Amino acid sequence: MPPPTLLLVDDDRFVRHLLKDAIQESGLEVRMLEASDGREGLEVAARERPALMLLDLFMPRCSGLEVLAHIKQSSPDTRVLIISSMDADPVVQQALSAGAVGFVGKPFHPLEISLAIRQALAH
Repeated sequence: MPPPTLLLVDDDRFVRHLLKDAIQESGLEVRMLEASDGREGLEVAARERPALMLLDLFMPRCSGLEVLAHIKQSSPDTRVLIISSMDADPVVQQALSAGAVGFVGKPFHPLEISLAIRQALAH
């Protein structure tokens, strides 16, 4: 069976790099894809049908909440893990209520990302 596909959607290239490093160092066997904003994330998700999307909430062109709503309708099997610096923001609660399987705050620790991904994939 092929490894699950993860889609990293964040407008900050450095954050995407940190996520990739954390995932690779954790030993998780996954196929990683990237998108630099919400609209690109939707395009990649429609084409690739990832098992898990790691999604920033605040991005240009299409917010994380808009992406989440679209993914929940178009690809309900894709799990969404929110990665955001706005951990006290009501938008995070809104995302969790809308179907995100978890939340990791920025800055994050690599072990925290690994654990959250493992939990999300097992969910």
